[in-house]
Amino acid sequence: MDNSQIKDNVEKAYDNIADTYLSWTENTFASRLSYLTRLLALLPTPSDEKPISILELGCGAGVPVTQTLASNPHIRITANDISSAQIALARKHLPESVRLIQGDMMDIHFQPEELDAVVGMYSISHLPREEQTTMLQRIMQWLKPGGRLLMNFAERESAAHTDETWLGGSEGGMYWSAWGAEGTRGVLKQLGYEIEIDEVVQDDERGKLVGFLWIVAKKPCP
Repeated sequence: MDNSQIKDNVEKAYDNIADTYLSWTENTFASRLSYLTRLLALLPTPSDEKPISILELGCGAGVPVTQTLASNPHIRITANDISSAQIALARKHLPESVRLIQGDMMDIHFQPEELDAVVGMYSISHLPREEQTTMLQRIMQWLKPGGRLLMNFAERESAAHTDETWLGGSEGGMYWSAWGAEGTRGVLKQLGYEIEIDEVVQDDERGKLVGFLWIVAKKPCP
């Protein structure tokens, strides 16, 4: 399966399960918000004079992470999701000040040193592994010196995993890949990130424990 077909399948799958996915993720809300709070504590305090810019990759329905960011009028938010159904839900949950972009995250472009932070929760693993490395490299370019990356990654290594019936999806097929915890750390360090938070958290997915590596990493200052 080529990368274009992978993306089409992931888009269709999330379109089909948009409402189901929102309720299914509620048990991770506390964890997501906890890491978001820790990220924001490491960033400059936004103000009228000095707003900060944050990109969220894989925003889903915009709940709860994008909503929390949008509650601060001094944070300029761009939120992306591959699914048009997810973006439609996000529009219902978010103020008009949030810039929403529907499409493959690999098609997004920013200027060098434009962003203060990039957030991606349960999203980058839907890219093939080589694209994950490319994405992390681009994010490094987009971040300002001292900017931060907050992401989680699958703890276990997987070259490719698909599931055509995940959460009841009936069209396309969900796709994941991962370098694994050690491999991800290696990729981040090779790209020049300074890892500040490195923790594995077990999610309870309907009685099955699945580990995710949570990372906050910094773009070094000159």
